[in-house]
Amino acid sequence: MEHDGHERLTRTYSGTRLPNGKTSVQVDGQPLDERLDFRKESSTTFDWGYSGRGGPAQLALAILADHFDDDERARRHYQDFVRRVIRGWPSEGWTLTGAEIDAFFPAAAVSLASAP
Repeated sequence: MEHDGHERLTRTYSGTRLPNGKTSVQVDGQPLDERLDFRKESSTTFDWGYSGRGGPAQLALAILADHFDDDERARRHYQDFVRRVIRGWPSEGWTLTGAEIDAFFPAAAVSLASAP
């Protein structure tokens, strides 16, 4: 799904850990696509609160691919996003806006804004 600049900034991502320990991640109230076609190294579902190659990496890729609408850009930035953002989220849950994502990657946001 292609996003214009304003829609990208106003999107809201949220994650919740359910009582059974499973996680639920949504974007604007809808389930976030896990993007298992993009990276299949994850043996778990989305996860956060630590740096890991499984759930946290899959979550970073899925959020950034959705936000940037560009798989290669997501691939370039996801490891940094895990280290700088996802590992610090509390286990119970979190909320993140598109504007906050752009604040973590100002150069990427500028290149998106100038894209045709």
